[in-house]
Amino acid sequence: MLTRKKISVITLVFSLFLVLLMPNISLAEANSLNAQNFNVYVKPEYDDPQTLVIYKGDFVNSGDEIIKKGTPISFIIPEDAKIGMACELNVQGGHECQPYTTKELGDNKVQLSWKITKDIAPNQKYPIFLEFYYDNKAVAPNKSFDYTFIPTSSIDILKLWIIAPKAATNFMTNPASLNVTQDKEGLANYLYTYNNLTSDTPVNVNVSYVKSDNKPTFDTPQVGAKTSPSLSGAGENWLTKPAVIIPTILAIVTIGFLVIYALRKPQSQLVSNNKLDKEKRRIRQMFLDGEISEDTYKQHIEDLEEKLNR
Repeated sequence: MLTRKKISVITLVFSLFLVLLMPNISLAEANSLNAQNFNVYVKPEYDDPQTLVIYKGDFVNSGDEIIKKGTPISFIIPEDAKIGMACELNVQGGHECQPYTTKELGDNKVQLSWKITKDIAPNQKYPIFLEFYYDNKAVAPNKSFDYTFIPTSSIDILKLWIIAPKAATNFMTNPASLNVTQDKEGLANYLYTYNNLTSDTPVNVNVSYVKSDNKPTFDTPQVGAKTSPSLSGAGENWLTKPAVIIPTILAIVTIGFLVIYALRKPQSQLVSNNKLDKEKRRIRQMFLDGEISEDTYKQHIEDLEEKLNR
């Protein structure tokens, strides 16, 4: 007899199967969802040996009709990217991370997509936040890599920020930036501004510098950046396993039930943990934006971990 949980899993898998097979009609509606002010931050060896990339900005419905809830929004990212957060931003600026899917595009690129969770009226903004790490393949000591941003919609104003590692020397970008500043963390920021980009206009910057190791600028553990769940391949493992002997099945089910029952947390504790996760993400964003120092960031995280373990 199928349990309610099994029925839910089967329904989810079947729905995903239909989504993959059927043409997605709502893609046409997303054509009127264009970026107004969009920022891309590229931070090689920032708080990880790999390169941290952050997309943050406002999309706006430039059409005359409401863009319906469930319409996908997509971004092109490197094939080996490890997703940190894929989120909508609420009116308070909080991160509401979404389940996402990825699709191979070839040429070491994938398309990451999620479905918007609310209707977007004409001229209404839809702010997003996407964070990932990827290996730029640069080799010490004379490191060099090309960063390419490929728009998936038109963009009124794109600001591309290249942030140099603190220990890097002879840091150069090509084309050269005409706007180089220093942030609160003492890091050099190379800014590029592009106007009226279209979806078929990629932006490329070559980055080169000298650095003998892969040690990041900030040796900070990545806590609080709760990974957005991927929908790719959801539920396929248990559906494809062959049948086994009845006593074995009963034993596994019984043990699994006991483990789940023993480990489940009261609803109040789950709510508390969710609040702590949101606070961790908020503190991490403050650190990435340079609003707090690394020591202050670590102290806040330690305080939150103490609350979590009480």
